[in-house]
Amino acid sequence: MSHYPNPFDFVPFPSAPIIRTEGEFDALGEKFSGYLELEIRALMPVHVVGQAEDSTERKSFFFRQSGLPCIPASSIRGCLRAFTEALTAGWVSRANPEYPKRYRGRHVGFKTFEDYLPDSGSRRRISLPAVDKSFKPAASSNRLDVASYLFGTVVEGEQTEDGEKSRKSKIWVEDAYLPLEAITFDKDFWAPDIEGEAFMGGAKPSVSNWWYFEPAEIWKRNLRGTAPVAEFIGEYLRGRKFYYHQDPMKCVQNYDQKKGRWDYHKNRFHRVRLECISPDNRTLPFRIYLDGVPQPLLLLLMSILLPGEHIRHKLGYAKAYGYGSIEFNLKSAKMRTVGLGIPNAIELREEPLGNLDMESLTKNGLADFIDKNALIWLARILGWPHEDLLFMYPQYRNHEFKQPINCKQFEQMANIKKPASYPMKIISTEQASNIAKALWGLKRPIDFRLYQERANGWNTIMQRKP
Repeated sequence: MSHYPNPFDFVPFPSAPIIRTEGEFDALGEKFSGYLELEIRALMPVHVVGQAEDSTERKSFFFRQSGLPCIPASSIRGCLRAFTEALTAGWVSRANPEYPKRYRGRHVGFKTFEDYLPDSGSRRRISLPAVDKSFKPAASSNRLDVASYLFGTVVEGEQTEDGEKSRKSKIWVEDAYLPLEAITFDKDFWAPDIEGEAFMGGAKPSVSNWWYFEPAEIWKRNLRGTAPVAEFIGEYLRGRKFYYHQDPMKCVQNYDQKKGRWDYHKNRFHRVRLECISPDNRTLPFRIYLDGVPQPLLLLLMSILLPGEHIRHKLGYAKAYGYGSIEFNLKSAKMRTVGLGIPNAIELREEPLGNLDMESLTKNGLADFIDKNALIWLARILGWPHEDLLFMYPQYRNHEFKQPINCKQFEQMANIKKPASYPMKIISTEQASNIAKALWGLKRPIDFRLYQERANGWNTIMQRKP
């Protein structure tokens, strides 16, 4: 049976972050201050959460400030920073520090950057940090990643020798306001929800599967009144999560309760109507101000904002369903060199910088700042145009997430020599993939990577280039 690929994918972590001292960044070249004036164009409907109306017909209004709809600066900064951190092998600046084990829950808890041991319970397992500690932002270090140098950083619980625990940003972003006619409650703009909790797509990583995590072990789990089942335990997070572009109107119809394709756990299904920026509408011009940015990093920022024909950004809510695809358009720019005397204002060159590819990045002296593998994966995930591909979560039903795997079935189908000892260590990615392949006819979403590679349209995704 064919299936759609999962709507998010991972940019793998490199072996270590790329970091430099502030002095090394400062010495990269002539510094520039000034502003870039841009607009944001909606390629697909875009929804930034504002006020939700709790009524029979559930609605989520677009974010407003002083009564006017706008994309807040924090959303724009978050979009640009997340992309920059992935592209430049940066720190992981935004991560929940801990996902604790629920009381009487079966899932294994973990912490992002520290070892984790639950206080009680029969399933006491020390979980290693889900992300290598070298990716944790450190105020006490004299080194910075590119994103922290540009966007600044605040590190909780740490401070430098001189008492500081934050670094000033060199980039300030304005809110991007919208004309009222740019947003609407179109009847086709909606997202699925179920009563009591977010429907799906929230950050719910669990060590007790190989979905978010690299495969590590297989446990034998005893269920009351049934035979023991195999549980697939992971160790390290697969990477930084980004969402694919797709047509939201086509996507959400496949989640519709009337189609009978989804098990909603007996909870009531809702359509939440979304007030969105309609496709092809644009924000009013807004500015990104820069203060003393070295020329190579100014060129990098421009390449991220204007990545050429093959990559587009996403921001806002319901990205898993196709909402939030945008592009930045440069309207004007004024820069001045930072130095002694009275500087002259200069116009930024207007010709294109080139695509966000290694040839253009190397030409602009940026190759040393880039994680080449991350660039490849960003182009695959955020590739544009979306080519009418659909991306959907695996369903909660038999042969998908709902399906338990009896230990004896696992041993027989995976050709495990008896007696199998548990926990069973996974020694390689290939071994994990072979196990998932052997169990494919029983349960498909075991190993995330295999699930994606066997999905409809995966060959098209793999051919995408930056």
